[in-house]
Amino acid sequence: MRHIIVGAVAYAPQIVPIWDIIREYANAYFKDIRLDYVLFSNYERQVQWLMEKKIDIAWNTNVAYIRTQVASDNAFRAVLMRDTDIGFQSVFVTRENGVKDLQGLQGKKFGLGSLDSAQAAIMPLHFLQDCTLTLQEMSSLSESAPSNAVGIYRFNSDVGKHGDTGRSEFDVLDKIRSGELDAGAIGSGTWARILQEGSYSELKNFYVGAEYCHCNFTLSKDFDKGLRDAFVEMMLSQNARKSDSKIAHMMSLEGLNEWVLCDEKALKGYEIIFEAMKKQNLLFV
Repeated sequence: MRHIIVGAVAYAPQIVPIWDIIREYANAYFKDIRLDYVLFSNYERQVQWLMEKKIDIAWNTNVAYIRTQVASDNAFRAVLMRDTDIGFQSVFVTRENGVKDLQGLQGKKFGLGSLDSAQAAIMPLHFLQDCTLTLQEMSSLSESAPSNAVGIYRFNSDVGKHGDTGRSEFDVLDKIRSGELDAGAIGSGTWARILQEGSYSELKNFYVGAEYCHCNFTLSKDFDKGLRDAFVEMMLSQNARKSDSKIAHMMSLEGLNEWVLCDEKALKGYEIIFEAMKKQNLLFV
């Protein structure tokens, strides 16, 4: 009997039912392979175990994937992702009658989420750095933003989970709503969710950044080809089983409509994140 061990980060209670369903499905699907999973409290440990081959496949964020590639000299590959991992964006939000455009941020307080969150910190800072604005990191909300720069205020409430919990994004949203921040950055997934729920109706968006990709299944390039292909085939087969209540529930919890292959176009969605992480000295932990 051959085995596949998958790693995932336990950033929320739904992670256990997600992986229980996938494991149950996989072990009914395979004849001579058994799949199991290991949960981690942070992506840094997961990356370490993947590189040490203590696990075979990692369900990685974009940041974890890029750090794996940099640390291994591109010895790993991304094979599969959610359809919702493609075309991810960062959204800048403010109150109604608040900031109108990027230039209007001068002299204002701008909030970023956890420093290892691509959607709420890394990419937003990258977009701001590409403007003609001067940025100044601030240590506390009690400090006023300088009149000749954008004051950057960070909310590092879930470091190690690469923004997966979304806590830091809602910290930013709450501070904008209260007036303690003038504007801030969140991911497009969070923005779509609050628009649907109407939970922050007093806020609006005034800038949307370039597209990039989010999560993927990462494995070593020398991982057994037969096991790799079997895993990908098994996961893709779930797309035709969406009428199954368990599969539908898992996909809803994991936030996808279907699993898709990481083709060349998808992989290009990590290039802009790599450049941002390089500029911000975040390629290594």
